[in-house]
Amino acid sequence: MSGSKHALSDEAGVRAAPATRPHPHDETSDRARPAGITPRPAKCLRILILTDTAILGAGGSERFLRNLLQRLPPETCEVDVLQLAPPPATPVGALDAPHVHLSHRPIGAIYGRTGLSAFAQVRRMVRAGCYDVVHSQHEKSDLINALLPSGREAPRRLSNRRDMGFQKSARVRWLMRWLDHRFDRIVAPSHAILDTLAHAPSSSLTCIVNSVDTARFAPVGPAARLRLREALGCAANELLVGCVAGLNPVKRHVDLVDAFARVHAELPQARLLLVGDGPLRGALENRIAALGLKDAVRLLGERRDIARVLPALDLFALASASEGMSNAILEAQACGLPVIATRVGGNPELVHADSGILVDAKNPPVLARALLELLPDAARRVRLGATARARVLRTHSPQAMAEAYLSLYRELADAR
Repeated sequence: MSGSKHALSDEAGVRAAPATRPHPHDETSDRARPAGITPRPAKCLRILILTDTAILGAGGSERFLRNLLQRLPPETCEVDVLQLAPPPATPVGALDAPHVHLSHRPIGAIYGRTGLSAFAQVRRMVRAGCYDVVHSQHEKSDLINALLPSGREAPRRLSNRRDMGFQKSARVRWLMRWLDHRFDRIVAPSHAILDTLAHAPSSSLTCIVNSVDTARFAPVGPAARLRLREALGCAANELLVGCVAGLNPVKRHVDLVDAFARVHAELPQARLLLVGDGPLRGALENRIAALGLKDAVRLLGERRDIARVLPALDLFALASASEGMSNAILEAQACGLPVIATRVGGNPELVHADSGILVDAKNPPVLARALLELLPDAARRVRLGATARARVLRTHSPQAMAEAYLSLYRELADAR
């Protein structure tokens, strides 16, 4: 997860840079489909989105898709979403978008029987659906999309890369390197991701950056901040460091906890709040206990009220080993927080010297020094946080994200 989890009606959006700005180096159905194919209006775009995960579940790429779909205009777009995963056990929200039709087609290995069956189903959908664009994200969906038939009447193919590819196997990395030329456009939220695609034609690469709802994620006044702290069980004089991320290996919570142990030894009033859940929860609980930090570090689990947690903090920290473009950082910055993050992926595109501190990944002593540098200096924290929010307001508008994708869809459709 790159950010927090909320009900859809409250979620952050995603903004883009200019819609087609090239990179410098340039069968379970949530909603029944009507029988047959309805002729579309002349100006209506038909889009098929393929994704490996359930978009009503938790996670940054899932939130990105919900926000995009929510903002695409229903009068000009009709969207089918095929999810190669079962419905989430606990949806984080509903999608209020009548022009969007969700269906599930869970598969195992893309090379196995269910993967081949899903590929055949997508080919049938494309033949019958009169789609203008097929938009895929994550490796299974990208492989299916890349292997669809091409030609003048075929839909244009768009691949959306949401991370640095750290989860891809060597086989998939080799396959995608060979197949990337089949996409009409490859979109990513950060230039760091596009930098990994030097083998692809530069004209096919586009950066559309993530964004955040700055009305929902915003600083609060002193009295409201005190109430938020009280609701979290935190005192007014405590120094609160927070992190919002799934408890997964790539997020390196263990490094943050180890760094915080050094911080707490010098600043006993410091507290660490970890928002999120995942497979490493038990290991983290054991590490926290071993370091004697049970009263100073709290695991808050998954929450839908992230916008009420962040403004209570003094500082946001993210120790990830890899990031695409972190929604969690954007949400923290929108709330006026300084950010200490690792120098990986798209983080340097968000965290600058005037808004936070970047540190090397997998280096708890260096992370601890950065925390000890900022936590005691309230004036600097306020100054860095204000600069961060001002930049987010200028460059990360949710509506611009939807407009950028819509413009890109239209460009691709017009090229058919």
